[in-house]
Amino acid sequence: MVVITTQKPEEEVFEALEKWGIKKAVVVSCGTCAALCQTGGTEGLERWTEKLEEKGIQVTAGIVSEDVCDNRVMMKDLRKIDDELKESDGVITLSCGLGEQSLVKVLGRKYPKLPVIIANNTEFMGMTERIGRFYMRCRGCGDCLLNDTGGICPITTCAKSLMNGPCGGMVEGMCEVDNYERDCGWVLIYNRLKEMGRLDLYEKLRDAFDWSERGHQREVVFR
Repeated sequence: MVVITTQKPEEEVFEALEKWGIKKAVVVSCGTCAALCQTGGTEGLERWTEKLEEKGIQVTAGIVSEDVCDNRVMMKDLRKIDDELKESDGVITLSCGLGEQSLVKVLGRKYPKLPVIIANNTEFMGMTERIGRFYMRCRGCGDCLLNDTGGICPITTCAKSLMNGPCGGMVEGMCEVDNYERDCGWVLIYNRLKEMGRLDLYEKLRDAFDWSERGHQREVVFR
């Protein structure tokens, strides 16, 4: 699984830096998911360092962390550049939104006024079949249906996230969304279950998904 990110327009990032008055910055780059998406990693760090310095923004330190979204890892990594953080006006993160919020949490303990500017947009959780092409396959809804659908998620493969088979917009196995250029998710599920001899699962009637219980401020605590 990869958290898929795309680079924000440069103007948007530099506007944010100006808004927060950042002239000296630490750059924290994700070496895992964002590196795979070419929005982070060592290359991303070098690219943004060059761009920032061209705009007259001093990069006091730059690090590549394997787990920007892990508070424990960030505490350890940031300790190595504590002197540079003291000299900085802010932090720029080349990560997903999880990484940004992890940085805010960790930095807030010692540098509560230090702004964190994100240079990426978080798109979705996905998988990849080849470099540079990613597919959304999980919404993290908290109620996984894969045991009933042959391992294919209707929430992400159906453009309308329908719970009970294809709609009237399906033609010859293709979805009306995107002008019939993509497979209908429910046809994929049907074919998979048929191949497995389990079309009885396809006929199961499912309630509409209750997104009200899958929305905000969720957490999981292992005891």
